[in-house]
Amino acid sequence: MALLGRSRGAVLWLIAGTLAVCAPVASAQAPSETDVKAVFLYNFAKYVDWPSAPPGRSTSIRMCVPANTPFLATLQTAVRDEVIHGRPLSAVGPAGLDEAKECDIIYVGDSATPDAAAWLSVVRGRHTLTVGDGKLVDGLVIAFVRDQNRVRFDIDRRAAAKQGLAISSRLLGLARRVSEP
Repeated sequence: MALLGRSRGAVLWLIAGTLAVCAPVASAQAPSETDVKAVFLYNFAKYVDWPSAPPGRSTSIRMCVPANTPFLATLQTAVRDEVIHGRPLSAVGPAGLDEAKECDIIYVGDSATPDAAAWLSVVRGRHTLTVGDGKLVDGLVIAFVRDQNRVRFDIDRRAAAKQGLAISSRLLGLARRVSEP
């Protein structure tokens, strides 16, 4: 059963990597941009090391998507029954800023909005992988970007270090751009 999970994960990673490099997002045959981002988030969890969970934190990897119900539904489908590093994945929509403190990964949407800034502020220094759309802003570790009609991503290693996260060289190698510490 664990082998089946690893195989599924490998297939998802291969699909996401292929889509990022080869398939235009606008293609009628390609998965939607939302699907691609959900698969990327799933795979980001595989290539990030968090410090030990502090007392009181869930043993699951909580992936939070505030205020984007369609994307949350897609992510919930992508991570259903998945386990990474012995921790089950769960995708939730935090009801408010205080709930964001329990997130291991948070997707804030457009990184240039005041709402994104508020979510990023709440999780600053809390060992949370922060992901958004657009450009890397203060506190954002990974930014999804459109590059020649493809979904790609940039990584800010300084932001990752401030969050206490270690990002695998394998993930860094797939990024479009990496900001060094």
